[in-house]
Amino acid sequence: MKKEFIPVFRFVICSDAHIEGIGSPGYNRLKEVIDYSLGFAAEAEGHKRIDALFVAGDITNRGTKAEFDAFGEIYNYGTKKGLKILCTVAKGHDSITMGKKSLEYFKSITNQKTDFHRVIGGYHFIGLSTCNTDKKYYSFSQKLWLKKQLKWAAEQSADKPVFVFHHEHVKNTVYGSSDFDGWGNRFFGGVFEKYPNVVDFSGHSHYPVNDPRSVWQREFTAFGTGSLKYVELTVDDDRKVHPDFYDSCANFLIVELDKNSNMRVFGIDAMEEEILCEYYLKNPADKSNREYTPEKQRSRAAAPCFAQNAEPDVDKSNGDIYVATYPEAECADKTPVFIYRVYVENEKGETVKSEKTIPSDYYLSGKNEEIRTCIGMLDKGRYKLKILAENVYGLQSEYIEKTIEI
Repeated sequence: MKKEFIPVFRFVICSDAHIEGIGSPGYNRLKEVIDYSLGFAAEAEGHKRIDALFVAGDITNRGTKAEFDAFGEIYNYGTKKGLKILCTVAKGHDSITMGKKSLEYFKSITNQKTDFHRVIGGYHFIGLSTCNTDKKYYSFSQKLWLKKQLKWAAEQSADKPVFVFHHEHVKNTVYGSSDFDGWGNRFFGGVFEKYPNVVDFSGHSHYPVNDPRSVWQREFTAFGTGSLKYVELTVDDDRKVHPDFYDSCANFLIVELDKNSNMRVFGIDAMEEEILCEYYLKNPADKSNREYTPEKQRSRAAAPCFAQNAEPDVDKSNGDIYVATYPEAECADKTPVFIYRVYVENEKGETVKSEKTIPSDYYLSGKNEEIRTCIGMLDKGRYKLKILAENVYGLQSEYIEKTIEI
């Protein structure tokens, strides 16, 4: 499929810029999304356009007029370059200051509806916005409107995907949407289940696009759009984990379709202007094309492996603080290594230290030559240092070990 894929349509989707004003990180990164995407298209074979760009909520950090005005400058910058830009406003950050008035103010800046159904290049695009005026994310009238739009789109394009945009993930779909993660809602699920050609895009969680769990398929298809501002994770029993360099992470997606509506999706690191990952989906309008169910993805995944004869080491950092250093592990299928678990055992075989490290190349472009994990202070004695790598599906490597004297 990769060699035969010839794009005839291309769009960009991002979210969670959290613009704080002109020149703020979110402002600059959203501008970079525009510039990179146009350059990407110009260098592509065949189709050389960006047919649309979508922003799925949390455009601003507190929803002030100044923040929306800053976005307005980016919006005008993109439209002057020929981009068709469509956006949805979020209940969270976009409506903190003005509440429901944020929707009206956004309309005045962009001259576009905050709920929309547009047909672009023969594909249907539906977007829904919300605000923080009550406990509900979306209204009953919006649900009725959505059902009507999906029904019409399915009748018009039964053999093509229908693309839907909103801010919060559908509960228990992509990474970050589980009940424990806490970044999903139940509004859309029952609606989308009736339309297998729905391809849903949402943000909110800030979970990285190159984690393969950010693609999900069952009754419909869903993608997490990452974040332009920073990355956030769930690690074991901890939510809202911010790893090293978390605020240097700026993810977005470039989506291409060929003449048969097969999809190629690139996850992009906007800071480094690098492709983080690629996903290939046979036409998702056909329910028989479901290669990204959680079960299939996990069954294809390979456990991490360290290189033969790989060995950890320990050195001191800042006085009596000890740090373990060790080489990276890899998965044969390129599934990301999510975490390294480091254990220190005493001579009785008792674990006296247990630490973990998330490698930065799990969510950033670039390669780590070695990983470092702080293991703290150790009393004098003989210890065994044991390290294993674990991928995003919880599959673990064999231990690498070393006996150390303190």
